[in-house]
Amino acid sequence: MNYRPSPHILAIILAAITIFLLGGGIYDVTLKPRSVIPYSSGFIFLYPSLHEQILNESIAIMIVYALGAAGLILIYRSTRYMRNPDQASLLIKIGAALLILTFIVIEATLYLWKLGLAFSS
Repeated sequence: MNYRPSPHILAIILAAITIFLLGGGIYDVTLKPRSVIPYSSGFIFLYPSLHEQILNESIAIMIVYALGAAGLILIYRSTRYMRNPDQASLLIKIGAALLILTFIVIEATLYLWKLGLAFSS
């Protein structure tokens, strides 16, 4: 009995593990951070430090990474539609939009919030 898993299932599992690791899943599992932090004017949903994070931040960044991976997959899948250039072009545009959105969200989070460049005077 020689069982070989589907390459698609294997790719999905590997992508999910990669997103979990890059999003800080090990940090979340080992340190069990809070989901929000109380503050004098409400709650903090993004911890303003580069060396720590809260659970909501980790989950949000994993979702953003998944959107970026979906964008790459859409761009890759567009190569299957050589005979239908309209559909291929649409897939490339949607994939590129997801990649650009992912890049903007990650960079804005890093530079504007984590490094505090938006709040410096």
